[in-house]
Amino acid sequence: MARSWTRLHEHLGAAPGPLDFDMVAKAAADRLAESDDLDWKEQLPQPPRDGRWNELAKDVAAMANTRGGLIIFGVRDATCEMVGIDPDEVNIEQYAQWVRNHVQPYLPDLTFTVLTSTDGTTSVLVADVPASPMAPHLVYGTAARDKDQQAAVAPYRDRDHTAWMAEHQLERAYRDRFTRAQRAEEEVHHLLAHAQETVSAQLPWPAPSARYRVPLHA
Repeated sequence: MARSWTRLHEHLGAAPGPLDFDMVAKAAADRLAESDDLDWKEQLPQPPRDGRWNELAKDVAAMANTRGGLIIFGVRDATCEMVGIDPDEVNIEQYAQWVRNHVQPYLPDLTFTVLTSTDGTTSVLVADVPASPMAPHLVYGTAARDKDQQAAVAPYRDRDHTAWMAEHQLERAYRDRFTRAQRAEEEVHHLLAHAQETVSAQLPWPAPSARYRVPLHA
């Protein structure tokens, strides 16, 4: 499900709610700079190179590993010029498949949405990437020096570009994931105990149990 509060909402002073084409157009006209949670792309996502490496997967994983964000296709990153995309060329199922094939763990909340101007002349594609509690997400591809060697890297967004996690960043990311999981489990136990106490307090005192004697036959 797409988020209702994004970098564009903040920039435009808009109330929380669905993102629309006019918001994208206004942000582009303002030349809103790229950041760790906003990435302008001129062209639609491209197929994996050599069937092994996919830039879309890298960009999605980088945002999921940071704090989430928007990847908007149809806007030049250097000038923020709205060039648009051909909506007939959009293949959301294929994009989702690329991410499933190249990113682990799986990202279930990623959404792709085509937004079109009211006159129908210009469209953009928006990938909404929530921050993931399962970070870090690794991107699987091919090592540059050996086409048969699979490699896995963990990208992240740093201001307006994508970088690669160093060992100490990966260690911290995994530690944060385990901490989140532990806190979630503790919260579930706490809520369960509270529910049990509440139900027990509302139940009437148990009535004395009756004893039935089974007659003995001689």
